[in-house]
Amino acid sequence: MPNRAIKAMTGGIPHHIPHFIWKFWLSQTGPTGLPRDPRVHIYDVYDNELSETREPPVTSRLVFQDFASGPSTEALVKAAEQAFYALEREAESTLAGVVTCTYSSGNPSKTTSFSFDKHRITKLCRYLVFLRFRNSAKYREVLDSLAKPVGDDAPGLIGPAYGPAIAEHSRRSILRGITAFLEHSADDARPPRRRIPKWPHAAGDSLYVFRTAMETYCWRLCDAEVCVGVAAEQQEFILTDSCFGTLDEGFEEDPDCCDLFFPIHPTLALYILGNIDPDSGSSAVNLTASPFMKMDVGIESASDVHLRNSMILQTYPHHLYFSALRSVALSVSSYDEFRWIQEHQDYSRLKQRCRQKFLQETVTKTLVVKGSVILTDLTDEIAPIGSSAVSHGAFSDVWKAEWRDPVEKRTRIVALKVLRQIMVKNVQEKLMKRLQVEVIAWHRLCHRNVSQLFGIVQFQNSIGMVSPWCEHGTICHYLKVNTNANRLNIIIQIASGVAYLHSATPVVVHGDLKGGNILVDDHGCPIITDFGLSKVIEEMSDSINIGSSFFAGSTRWMAPELILALVEDDGQLPPITTFSDVYAFASVCLEIATGQIPYPHRTNDHAVTVDILRGIKPSRGAHCHIQLKDEDAFWRLLDRCWNQACYLRPTMPELVLFLETLTETQTDTTFTAPPPPPLSLSCDVPALDVRLFDISTRPSPRKDPLP
Repeated sequence: MPNRAIKAMTGGIPHHIPHFIWKFWLSQTGPTGLPRDPRVHIYDVYDNELSETREPPVTSRLVFQDFASGPSTEALVKAAEQAFYALEREAESTLAGVVTCTYSSGNPSKTTSFSFDKHRITKLCRYLVFLRFRNSAKYREVLDSLAKPVGDDAPGLIGPAYGPAIAEHSRRSILRGITAFLEHSADDARPPRRRIPKWPHAAGDSLYVFRTAMETYCWRLCDAEVCVGVAAEQQEFILTDSCFGTLDEGFEEDPDCCDLFFPIHPTLALYILGNIDPDSGSSAVNLTASPFMKMDVGIESASDVHLRNSMILQTYPHHLYFSALRSVALSVSSYDEFRWIQEHQDYSRLKQRCRQKFLQETVTKTLVVKGSVILTDLTDEIAPIGSSAVSHGAFSDVWKAEWRDPVEKRTRIVALKVLRQIMVKNVQEKLMKRLQVEVIAWHRLCHRNVSQLFGIVQFQNSIGMVSPWCEHGTICHYLKVNTNANRLNIIIQIASGVAYLHSATPVVVHGDLKGGNILVDDHGCPIITDFGLSKVIEEMSDSINIGSSFFAGSTRWMAPELILALVEDDGQLPPITTFSDVYAFASVCLEIATGQIPYPHRTNDHAVTVDILRGIKPSRGAHCHIQLKDEDAFWRLLDRCWNQACYLRPTMPELVLFLETLTETQTDTTFTAPPPPPLSLSCDVPALDVRLFDISTRPSPRKDPLP
């Protein structure tokens, strides 16, 4: 869903985050009394921005100010505000006591319990269930209903004439209802449950919506069971703007869910487990017996915490608040591992940003390559496997290596791409400076289908880049083993990754897009590697005799303008642009759809070059493995990508939009086959992984529709 659409759905009423939540999360001492780093990381889910704060935000906004409509409601709004903040102060005091009792004997290592004042717990429960209502979509619905017109503006109807008065009456009644709940005492009799009539006009609807919401969200949970969960194994909870999560696996807010959890501290959550049957008359908190009650304290394992965080992540909130970078990265990994339907959100960018920041803060050595950009130096932590590289490219060698991942605390296999030392002879200083720019660019890239940079390894005369190892090998190998894989979905993911590179600032052009440079990770997702070579080649051409050998093995995927530049051999480098990437992407689609390389009837690059110069487009192959209701539309799209006039080719964002429409007409089904046998990386690996190409004179996007 587009960001602007999601933002529109959230409404203009900010959530209320209690000030004491910030106090607990930013405290300089942890619950056990040990010192801790008082900071909170803030991740904007919609804009993919990660920041941190050490101070609580300053706000002058009152919790019920949206109900204020003039002098007639001023006193009622003030009374509701006073009741709310009085209850909030009591809730803060009670929570401080609960935290103290929970950790009175140090960090609990097993399930335990303690006694606590019943009345204080009851007030705490009342505050938290109302906070849930205040931060819910139903609260915004109540306010929106007050703004709706009353009746039709037609002769003979009195609704429009008395509409403002009716709305004002409803507003005042709602404020009184809020105050009554907030000031309700456990010793008071609960207001009798009565049938709530739904009035036939919109202003009456607001009272109906409010009363049913208060019954669902608040009154029936007043006597809910309250218990504590303590995160173990160095794990921590995630907080959102709403301040709560539900023990429910749905994507949307469920008013009927009675089981809630509130992350009061990074390592402590308060659970409210409600009575599903509001007419049962039973009460989890018996106030007529002893004035004290038993509070259970449970130990949350790593899997428990990851499950709670996954429930938070799948609601797709605007902001995420957390303290531990490592714990969030692991929670996202768990979320990715156990998601089972396509509607799950993609948090790979959050995971990558947390990993980068965690490594920079925990790894002993870092490297400042330019300005404030800090890269992780893994020179002393990478151990190559074997005595030789597993694959060789034109300018680099790829080694299989081991690395002790401090985030997951396990040894993982990684790919170490090392620039061949013969290339840096006599041009070391110039090449290393240029390489720094490219490493910075790669370091900033963050996309699910773009290879991630873990760090660098420094050698005496060269540099190596560490990235994930993809055991499934190239996309071509993967599809030969997994013949029933969802090829269209794979194409869409690749298109999304290339579109992301083209939208970067400055623009990142792949320059050598082909099946051999697209790997498959452990989850069956395509990973784009070896993106962008043109800029480094251009800057190094005076020092290194490159020649056309650089493009050996890539001719079948090259756009006509690139082939023409090589044939003319006038000393100018081929014009590698986003347009040539689009041409190559269509040829990758051909590989995936047919299982054959472009121009499959040609046995050598010379014959392919002649065909390209003659204007012959890549062959469609013998059989298409993607079954579509409108297969011709797919082939027409590829033909437009292969247009001889580069500026007439569609852009990558346009391709993503069109390809996503094809998913609705796809007739084949997804099948997850067993993983293929181990295979080393492709031998067609160019030297460097990121090259920038600044296109300042790019024509505007095409206006004519896609097929």
